[in-house]
Amino acid sequence: MAPLRTIRGISWDHPRGFDCLAANVPAFQAANPDIEVVWERRSLKQFGEQPIDALAERYDLIVADHPFVGHGAASGCLIDVTPIIGKDAVDAMLQDSVGKSSVSYHWNGGVYGLPTDAASQVASYRPDIMAALKHEAPQSFGETIALAKAARAAGKSIATPACPTDAMSLILSFTANLGQPLGAEPGQFWERRALEEAFAYVEELVAASHPSSPDWNPIQGYNAMSSTDEIAYISYAFGYSNYSRKGVARPILFTNVAGPGSDPRAGALLGGAGCAVTSSARDFEAIGRYLRFVHDPAHQRGAYFDAGGQPGSRSAWLDERVNAEANNFFRNTLETLDKSFLRPRFDGFVPFFEEGGEIINARLRGAFSREAAIDKLSAHYEHILALEPAQA
Repeated sequence: MAPLRTIRGISWDHPRGFDCLAANVPAFQAANPDIEVVWERRSLKQFGEQPIDALAERYDLIVADHPFVGHGAASGCLIDVTPIIGKDAVDAMLQDSVGKSSVSYHWNGGVYGLPTDAASQVASYRPDIMAALKHEAPQSFGETIALAKAARAAGKSIATPACPTDAMSLILSFTANLGQPLGAEPGQFWERRALEEAFAYVEELVAASHPSSPDWNPIQGYNAMSSTDEIAYISYAFGYSNYSRKGVARPILFTNVAGPGSDPRAGALLGGAGCAVTSSARDFEAIGRYLRFVHDPAHQRGAYFDAGGQPGSRSAWLDERVNAEANNFFRNTLETLDKSFLRPRFDGFVPFFEEGGEIINARLRGAFSREAAIDKLSAHYEHILALEPAQA
């Protein structure tokens, strides 16, 4: 008997990241008995920040955030998947995309990932607490602040996850919502007045939120929201349909964001995750079979979703069964996804994002002035640009 052809992959440690892939390996292997698929996991923080170069030496597939594609292409640790799955499959995913989640992995003429999972920052609320407060989900930034005041008066609160990663995400979202996004190309930094305006709104929002907000990432915020009766509303956080599904003891309902710009639902930061193929991969025929299996729209809206996944397929986001099972998570946030902001992906952006988040988070904690935070952010951006790509 010939030895099994093994595909090794790494995702992040959450039902939405790991379980939905690992749980469906047996179905793939039943149809492809000559291929073995092994998934491992890493933390959410590592998913957002850990360099992919070392991982690419050990794995065939990496589930990665799209900002890594610029470095992945420049360093050669990720490869174009088009020859592996075929242009027709790539084009089909573009047609079935949620917002820019598919095109986010396209870079300099290549495709360095596939839209396995779609997400952006969205808003959410506890319907029972909102009903007690006699408030609807905010439709504007002013309504969000009004809700925060009403919640506080009733011994409740809103929350805005703003740990370093999410603090940076907030500034990127708010500048985009205000029509002054960070430029996609190196050197296209914000104008100072754009940052001043965004900082003012973000500072006001976080100050009106639960005092633990600067410590929390989205999962910590949702866990607090679902495990206590303290938090009525989360204003901006990457959406997780797992918290809105049938069977959850205290279900969270999700909705569109409410920013301060002329279109309150525009500019929320695009997230999601995609399967990328590394330069150490060799069995492209097996990998192609597996990637086509994972990204098949019927699988995405079926077994992938059922195992905890958050599909990257638009047909899944529109599917009646999927929405019924998730309290309309997908239908009720789709406008935000479609209007979301695609952050820069050039080589060096990820380290700028990481350090920038530390600076913004420190400002939100009162460590220094807004002016100093903007100066530090600008200086760090210039520092990143001055580095050689291999160092960035």
